[in-house]
Amino acid sequence: MKKEGFYYKSRKVRLAIPSKGRMEKETQDFLKECGFNIQRNNRQYIGSINGPFELQLVYQRQVDIIRGVLNGSLELGIVGYDLVLEYLPDKNKELVVIHEALNFGKCSLEIAVPEDWDEKSIEEIKQNKENLKVATKFPKLTEQYLNLKGISYELVKGNGSLEVYPKLEYSDIIVDLVSTGQTLKDNRLKTINGGKILKSGAVLIGNRSALKNDLTLKIARELIEYFEATLRAQNFVSVFVNMRGESQEEIANAIFSKDGLEGLQGPTISPVFTKSGEKMHAVHVIVEKERLQIAIRNLREIGGSGVVVAPTLYIFEEEPIRYIKLLKNLGKNYD
Repeated sequence: MKKEGFYYKSRKVRLAIPSKGRMEKETQDFLKECGFNIQRNNRQYIGSINGPFELQLVYQRQVDIIRGVLNGSLELGIVGYDLVLEYLPDKNKELVVIHEALNFGKCSLEIAVPEDWDEKSIEEIKQNKENLKVATKFPKLTEQYLNLKGISYELVKGNGSLEVYPKLEYSDIIVDLVSTGQTLKDNRLKTINGGKILKSGAVLIGNRSALKNDLTLKIARELIEYFEATLRAQNFVSVFVNMRGESQEEIANAIFSKDGLEGLQGPTISPVFTKSGEKMHAVHVIVEKERLQIAIRNLREIGGSGVVVAPTLYIFEEEPIRYIKLLKNLGKNYD
């Protein structure tokens, strides 16, 4: 029997993810961090998510994911934003960016020149270089940027490792994705001031027509909810501590007097029933990871003991803001 809410066009809703490279690993790691149960046999290109809800998982090249979402054979996909901008038609009506900041796959599209060039900025290159041969896998974005900067150039469409192109004299410079910059250094290339075309990262995309279907929209909302809750929780931990005090109000006032203990709205305080009858309270507060040491020190100063720190898996907000934005984009009202 088909489970209500998971089928579209007589099949499960499809979520496509990258099939190779760093993006494949980071995407799968992120989905698992969100609590999704991924099933895949060996290296097959069709898998599934079997909890907390069901999806058909499709492994494809990122370019093919974008094309699939555009033509409607895929309802949803996770890809790099750089590729969305490169391959999105100028008169796009079908592809919707649902979540623009999944916090992985981070990189930037940059101009890189031989390290022995004296030029250190895009302006110096404009002044000193003419008819540059520019190798790139991103012709659309590269042309837009170089035209905007008034650079004289000839485009060389590249494949494979572009870093070797200047050494082989296939090109003068390259435009490519940069994460750590180590590959550029290894090939005696450098980035330049003003040469960053865009910052990129993983995004969730969807097909507009498919999203107008209630079943697909329901899945999109679930994904947004879990993605948002997981991303928000990455910056926080749960802190539990026992504190002596006559009343919850007394302890709350002591907590609010210290930095780093504000929590999301405030602490949760409940009585502890001790054998000795001593007045003790259990306190739970959400703390920013980067302020954890300050929080622990401040808790001790106001009488906290037995501090326990636990990871926070999800922090769900009252309203999924990006879902509301998606509904507005689709011309729907939020109920």
